[in-house]
Amino acid sequence: MRSALVVDDDDELRGMLAKLLADAGYEVHTASGGRAGAASAIATPPDVVLLDLSMPDIDGWRALEMIREHGPLPAVVVLSSYSRESDKVRALHLGADDYVTKPFSSPELLARVGSAARRSSALRGGIYPATLSFDGIEIDLDRRDATLDGQALSLTKSEYDLLVMLVAEPNRVFSRRQLVERLWGPDWFGDEHTIDMHVSRLRGKLRDDVRAPRFIQTVRGVGFRMAPAADVPTPGRKGGIRPGDRTEPT
Repeated sequence: MRSALVVDDDDELRGMLAKLLADAGYEVHTASGGRAGAASAIATPPDVVLLDLSMPDIDGWRALEMIREHGPLPAVVVLSSYSRESDKVRALHLGADDYVTKPFSSPELLARVGSAARRSSALRGGIYPATLSFDGIEIDLDRRDATLDGQALSLTKSEYDLLVMLVAEPNRVFSRRQLVERLWGPDWFGDEHTIDMHVSRLRGKLRDDVRAPRFIQTVRGVGFRMAPAADVPTPGRKGGIRPGDRTEPT
């Protein structure tokens, strides 16, 4: 049974959310403040936390930071009446898995919570080993940090998750749609070329030259892959894909 923690100072809403999740098959725990919620999420991580931003003791922003200081689990879905794009971006950069604006529909909320819980369960189940490495890149999944040639990398949540995906499966060619769905879930909608911006920023932090990449290669017409510098696609190789490269349908 999947577990959920509802953190909200509104007694009525907290009770409604707890019942909604319990009826959907979750084991539900609750907290009425940010400090208690963060402490509970850290001590006994559920699969997913529903976190309000406006609370009297410490706000949801600080609670989210406290949770993420201890690692990538649990998944966190922010619930807020703030609808500004800047608030959504801030929450995602702090490590939230999703952002749902109040008021919301029950089916949409359950779908988003379910998607976040599945990602959390996959990571908890060891879909990747505890550490990953590739040509000077070292990633510690438990600590949720990464280094390049021994120097710490300062990455946003999306950049970190993107790096993990690419390093975990070197030489695999990921389409833009696959990367988008891995990062933000299958319900995400928008221009999938948005991923190019995140790849560009990650390349910058890796000091990766797009013209002679050490790490991330663009596979024309398809997407991206992590491959050794000596394996850069040549002009005569259509799309940079060779026999043996790993691809999936887009």
